[in-house]
Amino acid sequence: MRVTNSMISRTNLRNLSQSLGRLQDAQAQITSGKDFSKPSEDPARATSAMSTRKDIRRIEQRLRSIEDAQGWVGAADTQLSSALDRMVRAKEIAVNAGNGINALTPGARSALATELRAVRSDLLVVANATYAGRSLFAGTAAGVAYDGTGAFVGNDEPVIRDVSPTNAMTINVTGNQVFGASGAGAGSLFEVLDRMATAIEAGDRTATAAEQVNLDAAFERLRGASAMVGTKWSSLEQLSVRTRDEKVALTERLSQMEDIDMVESLIQVKSRESSYQAALQTTAKVMSMSLLDFLR
Repeated sequence: MRVTNSMISRTNLRNLSQSLGRLQDAQAQITSGKDFSKPSEDPARATSAMSTRKDIRRIEQRLRSIEDAQGWVGAADTQLSSALDRMVRAKEIAVNAGNGINALTPGARSALATELRAVRSDLLVVANATYAGRSLFAGTAAGVAYDGTGAFVGNDEPVIRDVSPTNAMTINVTGNQVFGASGAGAGSLFEVLDRMATAIEAGDRTATAAEQVNLDAAFERLRGASAMVGTKWSSLEQLSVRTRDEKVALTERLSQMEDIDMVESLIQVKSRESSYQAALQTTAKVMSMSLLDFLR
């Protein structure tokens, strides 16, 4: 078989092209940081990587849900702590009035009743607190939980967030759970405070003593609701830590599937660059003949 100059040229150019292609592939890996750029290069790993990315997106959605739940529960915890502080003052007023109500002047009783109504107003503000534009204690109802008279206008429906693959959590406590239901038993906390203020102002020792018992029960109910919210917060904290750890583990797994070993890839680039330069020099010597060489 006769080997012609054109055959040699084509072979050398083809080899040069292949060497340059290998160099470009190695450089592309360095630039992207990925071991492959198309699924067809490694279908098995590409399929696993896509599945892992899907799992990571689900976890990120779950983390957003947990963060929203933490925001809601944290806001409720803050408001309930404030309510407990105000309730402590209401109990102090009730005790002071009950211990010597007959000895108090009308002006003193009126001052205590006025302060007790101020506490009631503060607690009504707490009861209508919001998070992200929604009432904390109104259930799923739009608008405020209590109207200006202290009547509950929300509902007892749960506010639910998906916080794990198999579980959803009720993140709210309703006004009836926290402040008591109107017309049931002693009534709501606001009704108790109303009656207490009226009894103190009138100097009614018997009524004051009865409402003091009701106020103690309301305080315990409020404290129980605060403890319930604290338990929800603790659970969400643990879920957040576990979910973030799960995301880190999946991200590391994805990196192992896709990412290159940078040191190894740099060595590979230098090796292929040296091979390409050597091929260029060799080809230049082999293909150094010009048209003048044929004319001589």
